[in-house]
Amino acid sequence: MTITQPTTASPEGTLVFPDLRATVYLASVPNGLAEEIDQLYSSLFTTMDWFATHDDAEPTGACILERPRHVLLFYVKGDTLEVLNKAFEIAPQDARRACTALFRAVPRARRIHLEVMFPPAELRLPLRTRYVTDHMMIDLPDTVDAYYASLGRSMRRNLRSARNHLRRDHPDAATAIVVAGDDGSALLEDFLTWKRARFGEKGRTTYWDDKPDLVGRFVELLRRRGEAHVTTIGGRRAAINFVFPVGDTLCAQESSFDPRYERAQLGLLSQYEVVTNAVERGAARMNLLWGSASHKRHFGAVAHRAAALSVFRDQTARLWSLNEAAGVGRRRLRRAAHAYYWKTRHAAGDAVRARRRRAARDARGGDTPPA
Repeated sequence: MTITQPTTASPEGTLVFPDLRATVYLASVPNGLAEEIDQLYSSLFTTMDWFATHDDAEPTGACILERPRHVLLFYVKGDTLEVLNKAFEIAPQDARRACTALFRAVPRARRIHLEVMFPPAELRLPLRTRYVTDHMMIDLPDTVDAYYASLGRSMRRNLRSARNHLRRDHPDAATAIVVAGDDGSALLEDFLTWKRARFGEKGRTTYWDDKPDLVGRFVELLRRRGEAHVTTIGGRRAAINFVFPVGDTLCAQESSFDPRYERAQLGLLSQYEVVTNAVERGAARMNLLWGSASHKRHFGAVAHRAAALSVFRDQTARLWSLNEAAGVGRRRLRRAAHAYYWKTRHAAGDAVRARRRRAARDARGGDTPPA
């Protein structure tokens, strides 16, 4: 990669690169850009709220591309330029333009940390893949009936059976959308109580207990922009799904339900209602996040891989980062072990559920969507 000097510069720390159709603001984020990224990318992970609550970071600069327009917010730490945008759509050629502009603008930067949602090799720059995350996305149709028809036959049968069970045993079940606001702590308390009970039965702890600082971070994120889809039975909370609308996308961040209603498949039904609500609101996409991929595929979710990269100024800079390479290797081993555990667990669960469906098939009726 050839690094050249900008054609235009201003004394305010603004560098313009006409050949790249790029402008880099080194010491400030111009007014309006922080709000623009919500509509531009529709990604919870590319919002000022996420940067503040989960990244503990505040952008100090911005890279703006034109034709097509992109806004990348960043800060510089040592010899690394951290692009805060995550889980956002950008074409390889545009990401390459942005990296070139940033390396020109920040001569001391040896590498750029950037997350992309295309195969890393398409960037065509010296890089190392640090880790990957599969976001389970649902492209939503225009109507609930169309969404229901897109689901698999067994999924439709399970939804119908669960709905009939809930109507028969808990006819007063109802769901309401609550703007979490300052009530996030109380909602999360119920949520965690159910999670811990269900995990405790299996001799496991939740990651909320393994990383207790997540509780405060999540409550603050809820206060800033979250909503809770709360199902009540007998006037008491029975299931909670935390959802974050951003642009034309709804991000289903967390969900849990009272273990007393596991036989009623309340978790399945509440998740289905979250998705159908997104359809009714005219959302284009639902992000069910990562993990439990086989379960989320039943809802029509497809994996969209996000790759966190170190992009280097040149191959020499890549060689100087061997300590990072060792860390990447350790992370990959941990993720492989975790993925194997959940793949095995879900395969066993699928087999049990398949046997139950075969045993109950003759007792079930038609194939109509749950009301």
